Amino acid sequence: MSISWGNLSVRVYAAEAWVSLAPRFAEERPEIVDRIEAILQDDEPAVRLQAAQNLQVICKAAPNRMWAMGERIASSESDEQILTSYLAHALRRFSHAEPERCEHILIVAKDRLSEFSDEDGSSNYLQECLGGWAAQLYAGQGRPIARDWIEEWAADPQRFQDALNAYASNLRGAFFGRYGADAEQGDRAMCDRAQDGLKAILGSALAISAKENAVLMSATTHEEKKAAGERYSAAEHVIHHATMQLYFGAGARAEDKEDGPGLNSPDTKSRFLADYATILGLLKQSREPRTLHYLIELYEHLLPGDPVAVFAALHEILTGVGAEEGYHYESLGSTAVVKVVKRYIADHRGIFEDPARRAMLIEILQLFSEVGWPDALRLLYDLPDLLR
Repeated sequence: MSISWGNLSVRVYAAEAWVSLAPRFAEERPEIVDRIEAILQDDEPAVRLQAAQNLQVICKAAPNRMWAMGERIASSESDEQILTSYLAHALRRFSHAEPERCEHILIVAKDRLSEFSDEDGSSNYLQECLGGWAAQLYAGQGRPIARDWIEEWAADPQRFQDALNAYASNLRGAFFGRYGADAEQGDRAMCDRAQDGLKAILGSALAISAKENAVLMSATTHEEKKAAGERYSAAEHVIHHATMQLYFGAGARAEDKEDGPGLNSPDTKSRFLADYATILGLLKQSREPRTLHYLIELYEHLLPGDPVAVFAALHEILTGVGAEEGYHYESLGSTAVVKVVKRYIADHRGIFEDPARRAMLIEILQLFSEVGWPDALRLLYDLPDLLR
């Protein structure tokens, strides 16, 4: 439950006042630091929150006491919102200046993850906070300890999916940082590390998904299938979330083309296809039709970068795992495939002069026609004339 307070919460406003005084007067009046420390021990969460989320205000007046107070928050604060507010706001200001001390406090908080579970189905805010920190420390600053956290979490997406998803969400822009017109070496290095972390997450999630899917397809007990289904769903949820970060970040949705870095030229799309070949190859192994759908739309957006490679990838998805999982039965799937085929015929008809590639196109259209989609059937019927 979110911490709140009203106009009559006098002690909250008193705590806020002490915090406001600290930047200007704490060096001359050490009793202000004493009051802030006392506020952190108050029985009322709303009072403690005022000091925890602004603890950096005493960094000049009492730096050692500030770090000691921060460690106490990380080790003993019982309210998750207060703990995450400290980590996400006050502590975050020192990520570059004091990375080792930040990591020490984060390790203390990380060891308490089991205390803040999400049994009611809500998000685990401590996990989300730590996932954001992992993105900052590893992708942003190259700190190896955060890479270890990512691997640890990736091994159990059922338990740590909020942390894994937060890592990907926080790096949506960084995944495309190297493609900006004014990209610098630091952007490229951060992009490399962001990709590396994402590959670790996807590799582990896909291995778990494949393993649990095999259990679901086997002749085992209902209890084992139920547990396997939960692990499978968690792994595929992480894969889907990662796909969506690339989908939106690349500008694949028309409404988002002006937002974020995006990929807005054939050159950047070609470079992305080459740079992310491994990650795209991993995403093609997902067994969830909704994930495959967005991946297909992402490939359509990337089409100008390498029409031949994109067509080969689409054929692999649609006639492989997509067909196995029934993607061709989905109306959205038929709409997406007809749209991309029409685009190929309009803009890249020449690639189908290759007999093998033409046969691949016919195979795709037959797959959707045979289950009764009229637009696909019409396109298949008109194909000889369209390719003349």
